[in-house]
Amino acid sequence: MRLKSGTYRVLWEAHAWAGATASVLLVGMFLLGVASLFRHELEPWQEPRLRTPLVVDEARTMATLQRWMDTRVERGSAPALLNVVLPAPYAPWLGLGWKEKDGSEVAVKVNPLTGEEVPERSDLGEFLFHLHFLYPLPGGMFIAGLVATVLLLVVGTGLVLQVGRFRRELVRFRPREALRTAWGDLHKVLGSVGLPFQAVMAWTAAIICLNATVMRPVMIHTAFDGDVEAGLASTGYPGPLKRAGVAAPAPDVAKALEQARVSLPGVRHYRFAIRNLGDAQGFVDVRGYARQGLHEFTSVRVSRTGEVLNVRPAGGPGPSAWLLEGAYVLHSGLYAGMGLRLVYALLGILSALCVLTGNLIWLERRARGMRPVDVGLARLTAGGFGGAALALAAVFLANQLLPDSLANRPAWEHATFYGVWCLCVLGAPLYPRATEWAYGLMALSGAILVLLPGLDAWRNARPLLAPAGSPYVFFADLAFLFLGALFLVSAWVVRRMAPSEPVVAAAPLNVPATEQP
Repeated sequence: MRLKSGTYRVLWEAHAWAGATASVLLVGMFLLGVASLFRHELEPWQEPRLRTPLVVDEARTMATLQRWMDTRVERGSAPALLNVVLPAPYAPWLGLGWKEKDGSEVAVKVNPLTGEEVPERSDLGEFLFHLHFLYPLPGGMFIAGLVATVLLLVVGTGLVLQVGRFRRELVRFRPREALRTAWGDLHKVLGSVGLPFQAVMAWTAAIICLNATVMRPVMIHTAFDGDVEAGLASTGYPGPLKRAGVAAPAPDVAKALEQARVSLPGVRHYRFAIRNLGDAQGFVDVRGYARQGLHEFTSVRVSRTGEVLNVRPAGGPGPSAWLLEGAYVLHSGLYAGMGLRLVYALLGILSALCVLTGNLIWLERRARGMRPVDVGLARLTAGGFGGAALALAAVFLANQLLPDSLANRPAWEHATFYGVWCLCVLGAPLYPRATEWAYGLMALSGAILVLLPGLDAWRNARPLLAPAGSPYVFFADLAFLFLGALFLVSAWVVRRMAPSEPVVAAAPLNVPATEQP
């Protein structure tokens, strides 16, 4: 099938403008998504104290947690909501998080053997995961939903433009031809290989992000006549019980866990959400993983006295809950093992490269004379794409170099990421040549990542790349070396195959209406 020239032009313009508009955020979200796929396995690397394995029976762990809660209740300083992450192979300590009365957030690690309590050194994996959805930024989830919708448009128009050409262009790459041809071939190969993955990621991200910011409020206002409790119940997660205002002992967490196992046998229960601690209406939400395809998440609510109040099986109570949970599990790759997550990571990196080559095609088409918007895109591409790579490398470096005694240390890591990316984007218009700026950022990113395993080994007095140590740290080292090498190769490619430097044209250049690759 061959498109008419007018139709082709409209589709090409829509594809190009949509991709260029969202390009920097898309590349950042893809790279952050790759890192967040392994956020749990990253914990021993970011928190060295978790590298020492602990053999603790469950009864002792529950007793340690019970003592912590009882002490807080006796002191009158029990938080209204206490989040507890139970020990796991990658993190054998208890993780506790809550808000103080002044609104400040506190996160600590508790040794289940000794009860030792230390401030959380780093939340790097969770931070990258949340930032993948732009959640920490004001209005970020809504913006992420819009970007995902734009990606759907890009994928859809790209599919139509390539109808009838997949077999030929899937394997065609001509690096010795003109830059425009080489970038075009690479973009089409990457787009064809990654198209199903990109379509699924865009669709599921749009559902996840727009549901939280648009669809859920609209659904509650319309389908449930503004009844928030009914809306929450439709997902299987009822709202919290109101405090009774009567002092009472803390819930028995061991009994709550036992009740959850009786209610949902075969589920791995990994987290508690304890509300109204120290009140007669206190209760425990026991969260779990069921491993039932695209339906994973379970929850059992147990009252302070041990009565089961609500049971949410995997998938939830109805079609809307099934859709939302399925979208999240599909997006995160949780429905399969490590092998699938590695495939997700590879496809995520290729998708970021696909977006980058799309921008390079745009710039190469206008290499002999650019409009101001093209010059701006060239600078944004150099600073935004290279900045995303450098910000990712810098936040890992900050994890190594920031003092452990630093107050609110995780916030300093967050600030490092934001600050480095912003400086890279703002510095691009000031640097004489966009190509050299991009090359420098990518090369520096790769160098930092390649050096990280050696830096961590030196700081923690451990052998470099020793499989006999913590397997999580060993594979983290391999990942840093691979990603660093990838960034260094990308820097070399940018330097060798970069488009010409932008020169502002006296008059705008138009894409020929009849041109079809």
